[in-house]
Amino acid sequence: MRSGEFEAIAKYFAPLSGEGAFGLGDDAAILAPAAGCELVVTNDALAAGVHFFATDPPGAIAQKALRVNLSDLTAKGATPRAFLMALGLPDEWPEEKIAAYAAGLAADCERYGVRLLGGDTFRSPSGLVVSITAFGDVPAGRYRSRSGVAPGDRLFVTGAIGDAALGLKVREGDAALRATAEARELLRHYLLPEPPVAFAPILAAHANGAMDISDGFLGDIGRMAHASNVDFTLRLQRVPFSRGVMDAIELPYALETALTGGDDYQLLFSVPVKNLHALRRAMNAAHLDATEIAVARAGSGKVTLLAADGEPMHFARTSFAHF
Repeated sequence: MRSGEFEAIAKYFAPLSGEGAFGLGDDAAILAPAAGCELVVTNDALAAGVHFFATDPPGAIAQKALRVNLSDLTAKGATPRAFLMALGLPDEWPEEKIAAYAAGLAADCERYGVRLLGGDTFRSPSGLVVSITAFGDVPAGRYRSRSGVAPGDRLFVTGAIGDAALGLKVREGDAALRATAEARELLRHYLLPEPPVAFAPILAAHANGAMDISDGFLGDIGRMAHASNVDFTLRLQRVPFSRGVMDAIELPYALETALTGGDDYQLLFSVPVKNLHALRRAMNAAHLDATEIAVARAGSGKVTLLAADGEPMHFARTSFAHF
């Protein structure tokens, strides 16, 4: 047995609201940008059987749904502020699952300093669906687009690549990956991404172009290159891999999965040479790091990945595609 729509909102989600949300008791909310800033808006939706397993922990599902949106905001140089949420609940979700979902969401509201402004709840017989629209502040004129890369820029990536894509295979029961020492850590990255939100002001201050990595490392670099009319040549040995990925790299599918599988929720960003010193100083001050992986050249969106022997590498696909 579970509460009705309005009772569930009042009990579990109204406590997550803040100024301008009217306790989630109205049909809309008020949100103004901070002084000297513009509002950045993004939306991502997650569905059971596509973005997560129906049996995943409800709290982790809530946190993943929020974090993938915070990743998009961060890549634009925006500091997260608030969000709207549409939540489609399957018939088999009892009230204890709603409570666990709300608890996970509450933990991330506290962690990232965001508040729930409103949204909708509805019946979803085919499975859980979560759609979040997130809002952030970016200093006026500092929005960082994927089309902002200029020839000569240095391309950086945060974090490590491929953990979540291999973690999905662990979740699916891949015996070889489950036998690796870092299998649990790979799975954690799939279930719960950790977008580097602290990078937002650094990107706003020093980057030319930026985007997050959600659909696959190589495919997303290609999207950035195409949007900016530049080419990139990458060397495989410069791509940052975690110990977990390196432990699995001898498996015949591991490298391609890591490079193209998606769900990284790290950042790609380009920096003009004149900003490199200031960038590194800002990262050091914030105890953050990123790996320089390529130099942008004027071009038409071509991305070349070179193996250790200098030969170009080719894969059947470069990223995940829904259709």
